[in-house]
Amino acid sequence: MATDGYNPDKLRNIELKAKIVDENAFAHRVTIAKQLTGTDGVVINQKDVFFKASNGRLKLRYLTDKKSELISYDRPNVAGPKLSLYSKLDVDQPELLEQILSETVGVRGTVAKKRLLFLHGQTRIHLDVVENLGHFLEFEVVLKPEQTIDEGQTVVAEMKRLFEISDEDLMSGAYIDQLLA
Repeated sequence: MATDGYNPDKLRNIELKAKIVDENAFAHRVTIAKQLTGTDGVVINQKDVFFKASNGRLKLRYLTDKKSELISYDRPNVAGPKLSLYSKLDVDQPELLEQILSETVGVRGTVAKKRLLFLHGQTRIHLDVVENLGHFLEFEVVLKPEQTIDEGQTVVAEMKRLFEISDEDLMSGAYIDQLLA
């Protein structure tokens, strides 16, 4: 990973993930998102199949509209805002790709979630209910090529303040790590 976070072959975002303690706290964050964006958000049912990867993470994301994506990404497992470098590929035959990858590199596990997606400027706000895990909030500030990591972290800090997220709520790692722990 480049020290300045710039790699012309990768997309970049600054991410922050937090555990939401219960349904009431989750509903409160949904209300904040609706007020902030002036929308009701979009409900997305997702299933992510994580594969064993020698570097970073590799997942096949099944979406409900028969569209799927293969996503590779690399980000540190630390709490708080972090740089994520990623690549995505639209997949027309996800079942076949899952079979091929399962047979060749193996599966780490599967994460199923219901995501409520809101867009605010360059920030994707995810309010997730993850099967067998609970409620979560995630910010992804999609960086423009000319933007610095610090600029993205400033946006995340403001979103964290608006959504009343404390440092104790912050998560490191991915949902799959929590499920396999």
